[in-house]
Amino acid sequence: MKTRPYHLFLTILLLSAAVASAEVIDSMEAFSKSFSSLVPGSVIDVADGTYTTKGGIKIVGKKGTPENPITIRAQHRGKAVIAGAAGFILKECEHAVLEGFVFEHDADQQSVLLENCHHVRVTRNVFHPAERAKPRHWEHWVTVDGAHSRENRIDHNSFGRKVNRGSPVFVRGDDVALVCSQHDRVDHNHFRDVVFAKGENGHETIRTGGNDLGASGCSSFTVIEDNLLEHCSGEDELMSLKSSDNIVRNNTILNCRGAICMRLGNRSVASGNFIIATEDGPGFGGIKLFGFEHRVFNNYFQGLTGRRHEAPFSLVPGMHDTPTTENIGKKYDDNTATAPTRCWVAFNTWVDCAPLQFGFEKEDKKWTKLPTDCVFINNVVVHTKAMPAPIVSLGLISALKASDNLGFAPESPSPAAWKEWFHFKDPLMKKTEGNPALWRLTAQSPAIDAAIKQKAKIEEDVFGHARSGTLDLGAEEFSHEVDLRGPLTPDQVGPDAP
Repeated sequence: MKTRPYHLFLTILLLSAAVASAEVIDSMEAFSKSFSSLVPGSVIDVADGTYTTKGGIKIVGKKGTPENPITIRAQHRGKAVIAGAAGFILKECEHAVLEGFVFEHDADQQSVLLENCHHVRVTRNVFHPAERAKPRHWEHWVTVDGAHSRENRIDHNSFGRKVNRGSPVFVRGDDVALVCSQHDRVDHNHFRDVVFAKGENGHETIRTGGNDLGASGCSSFTVIEDNLLEHCSGEDELMSLKSSDNIVRNNTILNCRGAICMRLGNRSVASGNFIIATEDGPGFGGIKLFGFEHRVFNNYFQGLTGRRHEAPFSLVPGMHDTPTTENIGKKYDDNTATAPTRCWVAFNTWVDCAPLQFGFEKEDKKWTKLPTDCVFINNVVVHTKAMPAPIVSLGLISALKASDNLGFAPESPSPAAWKEWFHFKDPLMKKTEGNPALWRLTAQSPAIDAAIKQKAKIEEDVFGHARSGTLDLGAEEFSHEVDLRGPLTPDQVGPDAP
């Protein structure tokens, strides 16, 4: 019992020594020398200046602890620039932080590669590597690889203009071992200006998993939340989720061509997102589903113009009708996809959008399996002005359970089968004065207390208001309380956000 104070003193002394190992480096030569002595609590401050690399800055096998992570950071945020050939490569590291750099190196190599790392945080950096006019291969900027990767965080970064193929953020894993990186988080980042690629594949802004990982049903449990995406229009898949059990929530997507796409995998959730177009132009999309048992709720969509694969919402056919497929490896092709099955779409609001796409008008030669057993209920789909197309485009679909939605358009609804899905009433909404301006419920709206009861419990609405009792239709639960959430603004994300 008497030895305990000595042991406690020794522990404090060792931890103090680790924290005291902080140093300032001001040259590329000092980088590699400093890494050999990294221990829990080490802090490396990189002095202001430009650091021209000849290859990746490699950090291998360095392990901090939850209480004392290893930190490598710009001494002054945004003043340490990584130029030259490549950025950082962290391999088999844990409990580490990479913070405050500006990446302007050749985009031929990644800015940050995390390989078999866990609990590594990439935070408050600026990414705009120099893209080649003729890239040699796909150029991903921040990548998480390896079967043993997990619980990493990519947050409060800024991702600038991107032209070439590849994604600003790609959370993958190991395609050969068929193991996703798991429980990673992508949050509070600002993505801007992913340039429209005119139909070329591979220009997604955010990706999870991979072709074989997704088709095999592997789970990544990635959380993508509280990000702002502006003018990210590379292709028709704005986010491509090729893994199962992901959460995409509380993001703001402004004037982005393409859709959040549950491309390969099952049981993912999209909730609380604001997806809005305030500009004229084609292809502004919402959410597209493939796979089993996804849930889409509490999302607010406005002004979206996309059709078919870029529709404000789409359930489209697939090649398969099972949650996993043998179509991996050499058997995989770009059409590999499972028809959306048993997906639940409820408590969403679409305002002044192009038609929601339910199936295609005729059978596709390869995607022959129809969307099946999906639920579309308690939603609001309205036009506040005359528009050239109806609120729904209905094609071939199987056993859709659609009812008790609120629909409205100034023009009379066409005598189509989908008309029975809606109660057609003026929603009595008002337009706010914000930027972007939103259409909100008023106290007289027929959406209030009009939802039919669901087994799934939804505790909040898109604005963070509590939901209780008989719920309101759509993404909003009418309240006189102050909004806890809304469309994100640039000052709420990126390196300088709180």
